[in-house]
Amino acid sequence: MVVTQHGLKCSSESAGKLLSAIGVCLSGDTILRDIHRMSVPERCEVKEIGVDDWAFRKGVTYGSIIVSLETESVIDLLGDRDVSSFQTWLDGHSQVAVVSRDRSTDYTAAIAATGRNITEVADRFHLNMNMSGCVTKVIGSHYDEYRSAIRPEEVQETSKVDSRQVMFNEVKELQAEGLNIAQISKRLDIARQTVRKYMGWDTLPKRASKERLPYYLYDAYVEEEYRHGKDLRKIFLEIREEGFPGSLTPFYDHYSYLSDGHRGYRSRYAVEKMKNAPRSDREPLLPIRQIAHIVDKSIRKKKMVQAEVTLVEKMMLYGWFRDIYDAAASFYATIMGDDVNDLDTWLEKYGKSPIQELRSFAYGIRMDLKAVRNAIDMDTSNGIVEGFVNKLKAVKRVMYGRASLDLLKRKMVFNDLCFN
Repeated sequence: MVVTQHGLKCSSESAGKLLSAIGVCLSGDTILRDIHRMSVPERCEVKEIGVDDWAFRKGVTYGSIIVSLETESVIDLLGDRDVSSFQTWLDGHSQVAVVSRDRSTDYTAAIAATGRNITEVADRFHLNMNMSGCVTKVIGSHYDEYRSAIRPEEVQETSKVDSRQVMFNEVKELQAEGLNIAQISKRLDIARQTVRKYMGWDTLPKRASKERLPYYLYDAYVEEEYRHGKDLRKIFLEIREEGFPGSLTPFYDHYSYLSDGHRGYRSRYAVEKMKNAPRSDREPLLPIRQIAHIVDKSIRKKKMVQAEVTLVEKMMLYGWFRDIYDAAASFYATIMGDDVNDLDTWLEKYGKSPIQELRSFAYGIRMDLKAVRNAIDMDTSNGIVEGFVNKLKAVKRVMYGRASLDLLKRKMVFNDLCFN
C-alpha cells in the first residue's frame, strides 16, 4: 500500500498513479490484491490497549477499534461492538492486563466475562463529558428559570403542549411496565438515545428554540468597514475578538448583499426589506446545550466574553444552578487531580443530592468505581484511540464508504507499521 508523506492512505487508483510516476506500472486491482495477500500481524504480546467504537453507518451499525497504548498503533478492527466479539478477542490475547475505555457497559461486560484480572481505566475525557451531559439535563429541566433570569420583565405565558409529549408519555408508561431501552426503542420505532434520555427525566423540558446569532449588533460596523475597502474576512476576525459567536461561512452568506459576488446574491429589494425589518431589543434565548457549554468554559477557566460571564452570574441566583455548578466544578477538579480519596468525598457529598440527575450520575460512577478510580490514579488515556477513530473516518471517506472491514483493517494496521 502506498502512503503519502503526510500519512494519508491513498485509494488503489491514486496509488497506481503515484507508482507509475516512478516507473512502476500497476493497476488498482493489482494493488488491492497485493494488500490482501499481506498477512496482518497478530500482536498477541500486547499488554495495554484502548478500545472504542466507530460507525460503519452512524446510528445504524458500529464496529470496535483496538489500539496498543504501548506502541500507539492500531492492532485490530472488529465488525461490531458486542460483548461476545470483544470477549473472544481478549481470550486470544492473554497478556492484556490494562484496558482503557469509554463508559460503555458492553466492553465492561466482555472484560468481566474473561474471568481475568484485567485493570479497567475509564477515560477522563468521557467522564467529564458525562458530567457535562448531566449539567445539560439539569439546565433543560429548569429552562423557564433561565428565561426568567435574562428576561425578568417578561410575563410568562402558558406555552402550547410540546409535540414530543405524547411520545414521552408512551416511553414513561412502557418504562413503568418494566420494558428496557431496546424493547421500548423497537416498539415505538425511535432511537435508543431518545429512549434513554426520556427514561432519565421525570418531566419533559420545553423544546429549546434555534439559536439566532446577533448579527444586528454588528451590522453597522461591518457595513461601514466594508464600505471603506476592508475585506470581509478581516472584519470577521475583528468581531470574533469582540465576542461574535458565529463561523465564517454563515458570516459570508449573511453579508453577501454588500457585494455583487457569487455568495448568495440578494436583490436590492431583498436587502432593503431585510434592513427595514422590525427588530426586537429582547435578549435572545440561548439553546440548552449552548448554556451548558458556557458553564463548562467557566468551570474549566477558559476565556469567556463578557456576555457569558454575565449569564453565569445571573444564573448563580438560583440554588439549583449553584448546586450543579459546584458539583461539576468539584468533579472536574477530582478527575483531573491525583488523589483518589477526593472521589469518595465527592460521592459522599453529592450521592444524595436533591437533584435527581446528579443522583443518577453519582450512581453511575459508583457502579463503575474501580475504573473511575484508576482514571485518577493512572496516566492511561483513551485520547490516542479517539485520534485513530478520526483517522478511520478519513480512510472511509477516501474509499467512498465502500471499503470492507478487512480492507479497512489492513489500511489502518499497515499504515501504522510504516510509521512505527
